[in-house]
Amino acid sequence: MTTISTKRKQRIAEARKKKAKARNKKIAAATAAGTITALLLAGGKAGACSTEYTVKKNDTLYSLAKKYEVTVEQLMEANILSSDKIYIGQKLLVPDRKQHKEYNPYTIKNGDTLYSLAKKYETTVEEIMHTNERTSYEIKTGETLSLPAGSSPIGEYYTVVPGDTLWGIAHRYGVKAEELTRENGLKMDMVLIGQNLFIPGKAEVTEAVIIGAADSFFVEFKDQNGEFVLKVPYGTSGDYQNKSGQLVTLIHKNGAVISTY
Repeated sequence: MTTISTKRKQRIAEARKKKAKARNKKIAAATAAGTITALLLAGGKAGACSTEYTVKKNDTLYSLAKKYEVTVEQLMEANILSSDKIYIGQKLLVPDRKQHKEYNPYTIKNGDTLYSLAKKYETTVEEIMHTNERTSYEIKTGETLSLPAGSSPIGEYYTVVPGDTLWGIAHRYGVKAEELTRENGLKMDMVLIGQNLFIPGKAEVTEAVIIGAADSFFVEFKDQNGEFVLKVPYGTSGDYQNKSGQLVTLIHKNGAVISTY
C-alpha cells in the first residue's frame, strides 16, 4: 500500500508540473502575441515606447504607472490592453514619459532660478534644460520657458491680510523669511495687503466642514477622520465663523491655513 501511495503521489506531482508548464506556455504565447499585436497596431506609437518591462510579482498597472511617471491609460493604450489585469512574466511596453508630458509657457519673474522653478513644478533642472534646449543655467526676467503642465506648483499662494509681516508669515508656515523673499522675487522684507505670496514646500489638501472659530487665531474643522484645528491669520477667524457648516477645500501647511476653496 505504501508503494502504491508513493507512486500515486509522484503521478499527481508530475501531472501538476505538466499542467503548470502548459499554462505558462499559453501565457507566454498570449503575452508575445499581445506584444507583437501592440507593436503592429500601435505603429508610430510604438516608437514612443522607450522601455520593455517584464511584469514581476506584486506588480500592478497602477504601481508601474507611478514608477515610470505615466498614466494607467497610457500603459493600456501602448500595450492594447482591454483590462488592467497583468500577469507575472508578461512583457509590457512603457511609454517615454517625455513623449506624453504636456507643457505650458511660463514667464520668468524677478528672483526666479532654474532650481526654484524645478522645485515648484516637481521636475528637475536637467529636464527644464533639456525641454527648452538650453546650454546655460542663466535665465532673465521676461524670458519664457516651457514647464510641466498639470502639477500645481508645490506649495500654494497666500493672500496677505492686515497685520501680516514677512517674518510672521514665514514663521506661521514653517519656512525661512529669506526663502519667501527669494521664491517671490521680493527686493525688500515688506509685504502689501492683498499681495499673493507663494509658500514653498509641500502643502496638504483636505476637504472638511467648518465647525467654527475656537478663538482669534484658530478655527475648528471636521473631516472623515474627525475634528481638528488649524491656525488662521489674525482677524480672519470671524469669517470662518460666519461660514460655519460649509464644506470647503483647505490648503494648509505646518498646521496653518494657506487658503480655502
